[in-house]
Amino acid sequence: MTKIEAGSARGGYHHGDLRQAMITAAEAVLTEKGLAGFTLRECARRAGVSPAAPAHHFGNLTGLLTAIATLGFDGLSDAMEAAAEAASHRANGNRMAAICDAYLATALAKPGRFRVVFGQMGLNWEEPEFKRAAGRAFGILVRETRCELGRESGDDLLTRHPPSFAGEPDLAAILFVWSVTHGFTTLLIDGQLDFLAEEGGREVLLGLYSRHLVAILIAALRTLDLPPEALAKPRGDG
Repeated sequence: MTKIEAGSARGGYHHGDLRQAMITAAEAVLTEKGLAGFTLRECARRAGVSPAAPAHHFGNLTGLLTAIATLGFDGLSDAMEAAAEAASHRANGNRMAAICDAYLATALAKPGRFRVVFGQMGLNWEEPEFKRAAGRAFGILVRETRCELGRESGDDLLTRHPPSFAGEPDLAAILFVWSVTHGFTTLLIDGQLDFLAEEGGREVLLGLYSRHLVAILIAALRTLDLPPEALAKPRGDG
């Protein structure tokens, strides 16, 4: 009896569940050990299959990580879209603030997955589903930044490949929003801000983020006036 069959006999995973079983096991390893302790062999052991079994679905470690990152981008996009839509139906709701909050909440809910999406491990950037998911997430950021700036948005934003935005006139504003949101999120989930949360815990920092940091970000966007040529020649270059 193979390890896969044994797992099925124990009420565990069977052949049709292998892909999801490996992803579930991988995320458990990421939560417990982080990227430094992440191996395909350990994921297979957790899933109750032989080390060679995952190759059918993922090929190698990069394939597994890419599948997790695809789920990460899709989850992030779904959360941002839902938050933006809800904000649209609230009195004084702000879509930009909503997607920033959703970005942080998504990372806090699944920090292991978030680290794979934006970590240093190898991913297959040519895998079609991954490219689609990454493009959608970045497109939402572009769309909502343009919206906050009072710009019109094209219908193709969520299907474009992110590198195509390199010539975007509002790229500075887009990167500003992402940098502030991603920077705070990463500092928080990596524990770099723990020294500031000793008295009131993490909730103090979350309140500071949602009430003040995002408000500063939005205020900055509303006063931003960057013509396209400013991107080509930063101030101070003479």
